[in-house]
Amino acid sequence: MVEALYLDDMFRKRFEAEVISVTDDKYVVLSQTAFYPKSGGVANDLGVLIHDNERFDVVYVGKFGGKISHEVDKPGLNVGDKIQGELDWDRRFILMRYHTAAHVLSGAFYRNLGAKITGNEISIDQGRIDFNLENFDRTLIEQEVQNSNNIIDQDYPVEVYSLDREEVENDPDLTKLAMGLPKNIKEIRIVDIKNFDRQPDGGCHVKSLKEIGKIKIKKLVNKGKNNRRLYFTIEE
Repeated sequence: MVEALYLDDMFRKRFEAEVISVTDDKYVVLSQTAFYPKSGGVANDLGVLIHDNERFDVVYVGKFGGKISHEVDKPGLNVGDKIQGELDWDRRFILMRYHTAAHVLSGAFYRNLGAKITGNEISIDQGRIDFNLENFDRTLIEQEVQNSNNIIDQDYPVEVYSLDREEVENDPDLTKLAMGLPKNIKEIRIVDIKNFDRQPDGGCHVKSLKEIGKIKIKKLVNKGKNNRRLYFTIEE
């Protein structure tokens, strides 16, 4: 199993690893990686792999069969090669800000309206969350976005730790996902916005809320019965 370094150190920008497989001269699996693969609706990291002073741009990262695969822009890497990996940190940090912002929004919608998240998508340009609110009330949604910005102003710290599955399942307020938890996971990674919200999550986040900036509504969409969609951006 490839070691996902970002699970324990989300601020790691560089790392060393060994190439353990190469497919079609461009899909590279490493012994360990700090690159986040596209997962959970969150866009993947980009960056470079360096071997013997030659740079290979990482143009996509995905997870297939439990392995994190790095698509590089040219052939040349081989099994056994020692590499240095470097993230496009500006991109990663924007995605972290958006991801934590989505947690604040989902926490506010759940706490104040009882709405759970039914879908999400996060890129470097915008975030999107879908939630199962019965009525499409624009004023109500705008109020929860303002409430979320008020929470961000409190600058609560963000911590990550693991809980066993039974403890998570016995806490009805811990998960904000309407679909529930994957059945095959026994240890659940928790992202904890102190004094506000805890959620199971495998992604990368900022260390404190003010790093997010301010959430702004981009567009609200009525997706039909009990399904509302919020597009948002963040600014400094």
